[in-house]
Amino acid sequence: MDSSIPLKKKKSHTFTTLERYLVIQVMWAWLLATPILLVLLMALRVTKIIEQVATGQIPLSYLWHLVWLKVPAYLGLVIPMTLFFAVILAFGRLYQSSEVTAFRAGGVDIFEASRGVRWFSGVIAVFVLLLVMFVTPWAQAEINRIYGEINAAPSLPPAGRFKPISGPNERIFYAEEISVDQRELQGVFFYEGLPKNRFRLITAKYAEMYPDKNRYGKWLVMREGHQYSGRPGEVDMEIVNFESYGFLINLERTSSGEPKGRAIPFRDLWGSDRLQYQAELQWRLSLPIMTVLLVLLAIPLSSTSPRGGKYGGMVPGVLLYLVFSNLFNIGYGWIERGQVQSWLGISWIYGVILLLVLLFYWKEGVILGRRRK
Repeated sequence: MDSSIPLKKKKSHTFTTLERYLVIQVMWAWLLATPILLVLLMALRVTKIIEQVATGQIPLSYLWHLVWLKVPAYLGLVIPMTLFFAVILAFGRLYQSSEVTAFRAGGVDIFEASRGVRWFSGVIAVFVLLLVMFVTPWAQAEINRIYGEINAAPSLPPAGRFKPISGPNERIFYAEEISVDQRELQGVFFYEGLPKNRFRLITAKYAEMYPDKNRYGKWLVMREGHQYSGRPGEVDMEIVNFESYGFLINLERTSSGEPKGRAIPFRDLWGSDRLQYQAELQWRLSLPIMTVLLVLLAIPLSSTSPRGGKYGGMVPGVLLYLVFSNLFNIGYGWIERGQVQSWLGISWIYGVILLLVLLFYWKEGVILGRRRK
């Protein structure tokens, strides 16, 4: 039986060959840039940890564990930036090789064909969201746990190395030689900062270490030494010579030197009234949002003439990225100090970026993704 009702043609939601081609171009540029920048940032981190290992602050066995745990935090920062520059480079190459001109001659506009790239940025944004909300806090919590284990071990530093130790004031300990059982020491140096900009410095030929029975710590008994006390820069020093001098010290360091904000779980951030938590939550949400907004900005920013070169949009792109990064840091501080309303937060920065996107699209003759006739 024939039907007289015409069938409505369904609109295809699949990507065209050109849209897939643009996604592949951007993806390869992004996959190449991300590990390069990540390695550069991790090299700085490795250098810092190696310095801590060399000074005896961190055991060598923890070196690579601490390095790899920092990868999620760096990825959350690197991915939005590298995707932004990958779009500029990939699209800039298309302009420089006159491929965009060929597309338009065939009736295809580059802004309409970038639909796949916009969807790709959304997928990457979801990955960044999961990374900064769940993976990075777990990794930072592990880092804090490791530093806690290191600081909880009440042991002397290796011979010939200075070590900060806990106390009411700044304290630094040093021994030229230490026995295997850490009971006998030679060439002992002890510095302590005192109130009212004063200090005391104790040196001794040798010393002995005894565990305390009632408190956590050890007794350091220094023999045949000298104590110097006074203020820095003043010649009036108090010098005391002694045969034996002992005091209780705690070799546990109380500060790990690692930021704790990134280790706060997402469930604690959501709905919290604390300004620090609100600032941290909005900063984490800004990374996936910026992943999409920067791609929307990069597409018109990459527009150049064939003689302009594929790197024509890189200079303004770098400048804009630096400006936005500084704005987010400023906004974070405003939220943390309560200088802006919590509902406003850093969303005003998104408005600035969207305004720039609209201006760039208008300059290219595009309205709502379609070129003006």
